[in-house]
Amino acid sequence: MKHFLFTVALAAAVLSSPAVVQAQPNAPAAPLAADDAREQASLDKHIKPILAALHLSDPAKETQVHDILADHLKALNAWHAQNDAQLKSLWNEFNKARGKKDDAAADAALAKIDDVYAALKPGHAQFLAALSAVLTPKQVETVKDVLTINKVKITFNAYGQIFHGLTDEQKAFILQNLKAAREEAIDAGAMTEKSAFFKKYKIKIEAYLTAQGYDVKQSYKDFVAKQKAASAAEDSAATPQDK
Repeated sequence: MKHFLFTVALAAAVLSSPAVVQAQPNAPAAPLAADDAREQASLDKHIKPILAALHLSDPAKETQVHDILADHLKALNAWHAQNDAQLKSLWNEFNKARGKKDDAAADAALAKIDDVYAALKPGHAQFLAALSAVLTPKQVETVKDVLTINKVKITFNAYGQIFHGLTDEQKAFILQNLKAAREEAIDAGAMTEKSAFFKKYKIKIEAYLTAQGYDVKQSYKDFVAKQKAASAAEDSAATPQDK
């Protein structure tokens, strides 16, 4: 069955801690060099799809963007190495509060998460400023989309399928909030945390749609039922060889 939900396969790059070894003065430490090589390979692996999506025809510009991304991702990885344990605990608080339908506790957990991420705001602004000095606004959007597995477009299209008859004003509200989610999610480490930022804003979107007269829960049920029916029809129409 084709679901509107999607899976993600991208993982955040991880910094390795260099081993302490005996070395001659001014001689390169082999374990450190190996760690550097692994780190660079990991960074390049994550930068490659971004550069591919940009379709830059200027090698000099591509090198500039590569270096900007590498510097940013290294700094981001180092920051997450120091803060992920605390963030994981806070996201668990948020999820538990949501499970208990305790909106006040969920909001309190999100406020704490925002406080932790406040330290990244200067670096976030510098990163986008550096990109904007080399790329067009549309290309910067492309970088943000690749870093978040195109969640804005996919989720926006899903809302259009689930909630029928959305007005232009309602669509604009949804898109604005999904882009706000993306702005925060690009600083997240693991994809699970990027998704959590989108969940934060999906809660706002669904509260808005409820206030606009939509039955959110029923709309989701109707959509899932429609998808199941379509899947069953495909299965019944498939030939034995196809099956």
